[in-house]
Amino acid sequence: MQVRFDQENINEQCCKLQYFNNQKNMMTGNINPEYRYISIIAKTWNEVYLAENLLTKQKCCIKQVLIDALLREKFQQEIQILQKIKANPHPNIVSFEESFYYEKVTTQDKSITFGCIVMELGITNLQQYIQSKKQSDPEFRFQEYEVADFFVTMIRAHSHLQEIKIAHRDIKPENIILINDENLLFKVCDVGFGTEIIDEETRSRTIGGTVTYQSPEVYRAFKKRKPQAKYNPYKSDVFSLGLVFLLFATTQNITKHQKEELFDDDTKLQTYLKEQRKKVKELYPRIKGVSKILKLMLEISPDQRFDFSQLSQIIEERSYLEVKSPAKINHKHLQSINNLEDFQLDIKNKEDVQLDLNGMQNKSQDELLKFLETIAQQVKNFQMITLQIKLEMSCLNVRTIAPIEKILSRAQKLKELKLQLWNNKLGNLGLLFLTKAIMRMSDLKRLTLEISNNLLSDEGINNALPLLEGLVQMEELRLDFGINHLPMECCEAFFTVISAMPKLKKVDLNLESNYMNQVLSKLLNQSLKRLPLLTQLTINFSNNPMHNEGFYDLGESISELENCELVLWGSQIKDLGVEEFAKGLSKCDKLKHLNLTLWSNQITKKGCESLGFVLSKLQKLSTLVIDLSKNRIEDDGVRFLAKAFHEMPQQLRELKFWIENVSCTSFGLRYVNRFLTTQRKLRNINLNFRSNQIGLDGMELLYNGFGQATQLEIVNLILDHNPLGDEGVHTLFKGLCKLKDLQRLFLSLESVQGSGNSVTVMLSSIRSWPELKELHVNFLKNDTDWADDVNLRNRLSEIQSTAKINIELKTINQQIK
Repeated sequence: MQVRFDQENINEQCCKLQYFNNQKNMMTGNINPEYRYISIIAKTWNEVYLAENLLTKQKCCIKQVLIDALLREKFQQEIQILQKIKANPHPNIVSFEESFYYEKVTTQDKSITFGCIVMELGITNLQQYIQSKKQSDPEFRFQEYEVADFFVTMIRAHSHLQEIKIAHRDIKPENIILINDENLLFKVCDVGFGTEIIDEETRSRTIGGTVTYQSPEVYRAFKKRKPQAKYNPYKSDVFSLGLVFLLFATTQNITKHQKEELFDDDTKLQTYLKEQRKKVKELYPRIKGVSKILKLMLEISPDQRFDFSQLSQIIEERSYLEVKSPAKINHKHLQSINNLEDFQLDIKNKEDVQLDLNGMQNKSQDELLKFLETIAQQVKNFQMITLQIKLEMSCLNVRTIAPIEKILSRAQKLKELKLQLWNNKLGNLGLLFLTKAIMRMSDLKRLTLEISNNLLSDEGINNALPLLEGLVQMEELRLDFGINHLPMECCEAFFTVISAMPKLKKVDLNLESNYMNQVLSKLLNQSLKRLPLLTQLTINFSNNPMHNEGFYDLGESISELENCELVLWGSQIKDLGVEEFAKGLSKCDKLKHLNLTLWSNQITKKGCESLGFVLSKLQKLSTLVIDLSKNRIEDDGVRFLAKAFHEMPQQLRELKFWIENVSCTSFGLRYVNRFLTTQRKLRNINLNFRSNQIGLDGMELLYNGFGQATQLEIVNLILDHNPLGDEGVHTLFKGLCKLKDLQRLFLSLESVQGSGNSVTVMLSSIRSWPELKELHVNFLKNDTDWADDVNLRNRLSEIQSTAKINIELKTINQQIK
């Protein structure tokens, strides 16, 4: 917005604006029959409203300008500029829809005229967005690719304006609007306040712009109280945008006091700008030419400063503002390469190398082979200690695996190797080539092989896996061979390899969705007895026809472990299998951390009773994760397990209890309430009660429980698809407000029959948690509308909290009421 120097005019406008503010609550009906006004978004010299187009049902933004004889011409000029931009649109300039006038008769029978501009709706402006992020995380800063993208898009947007001979003349963070927060889409707004350049660029012009972001030449004229000065408006805009760039990169505003101190002394200003450029370069070292671009934009002398057209040209010619990645290559970079002969992979003598080639699914086998061969030719080291290659969901097969085999053959001194190649077509021969290269890495201590869904058979497993038995230095092993439809005939090969590595401390074996059976449990029990150093085990035998046999062996196999994770969803386990497992588990007196994932089996309250009885006897257990979702355990099953938590001899520090869709009602939460009050050392709790029939009574039980468990620091609570209503949500938050040590709260309340009234309760609760660092609330699919969403975002920026706050609030009820 332009700065005005006529004090009488300012006073007159302020009086009229104040009069309008006093009268606006008396307005009735729609100002324009095509639009429905929903709520006010902002209030400066003008009023900005959230509105809805009644014909298209699209939300929009309407700016109202108080019009008098002096301002009517200015308003018409603004509309002309906006219409010119509408005829020449740009993806990073807020779109102009239309304009209209209306008159309002006051109670004194006086007429007030308003000019209205209908524009594209945004979420917030850049200044508010950064303030909100900094409140949540004082160390917040944008990522490198976000900085580079913002710089490029803003320069191109203003270069477009220069091409159609329009200068903005009020560039500042408040005039840059966030349209989409998922991909950080920013757009320039309030261009209509600018000037259409119809003659030479350096003639005498009216002084305008916001003081903090004025260029030196405009600021000097402003300080001398000159109403006009001779300057180039494009180059002045470049300097203003350069200051915005410094804010975006450092998240630090230049204050009005700093502005006065620096801009009155060219030497101080030069030193300050040089220091800021250096700071940005240190923060974002991989953005090519970022310091050079800022130097060209922030030259004190307009004669040496580039305009937007020149900036766009040098960015294009020298590939400035691209994000470099010398020690890491990824598919996005590869996809931008047109000539592989000019491609240089600068990872020579790097100890840690990551080749992230995901996203190359659209490449043909020939194209993929050419890319991989080019990379393999340039890997000539090697001093590599760790290597990670990610190429998932592609057309990798026995033909295209050769370049990867060549890379591995040159990296024989590796201590850590990760190959994430799931969902390809390696087949048996491709797996054999890989294991032949890996078997030579005698120093290897950590190996990850993710080869799930790769068209393997028992023949390939039996030929390839034995080659790894010589890696006797191995300490951590992850083998992911799920979804390969492997038969029982190859099962022994996995456990033979594991048994041959006596120094193993950590094992992660995934055989999900194959055709194996209960023999897995017996082989696992035999193998683990040969690994005296093993302390941590993760097993995923899900979606194999395990049935009920062999589960005693599974429980007994973990008897010497401290940390164990067993994932057995969809394995056709019934109560008998759980009872057998519980007998073996009763011997696990060393267990400190246990994770049981048993969802989607055929377990009832009887199995829960057996499991709960054993859990209550484990002496050293401090972390427990148990997931019995999608079983028919009902209220009694929940009660048996919660009673076990209540009676545990060792106080838990962390508990994850998931009972999604188990036909539980509020009645089933009685013992949940009890263990919350007795587990006094519990600091981290994760409860998933999704898709049950828990209502207000259940929330009152949780209210009482949280009222006693005041030591909780992290709470993750999922209550989606339960009939809570606003009263239930309010009761829940009343209980949560008693957690004075709360640091992180993750709450999912999707489709709980709530309304926008609950949002006020959420926001008021934030002040109850002085230690809060992070808050995330999912309130989707409730009876809220876009007005609630916009008001929420505005109020979040006002909350005095250093926590990282995110409340998801969108509507599924689009009807006009």
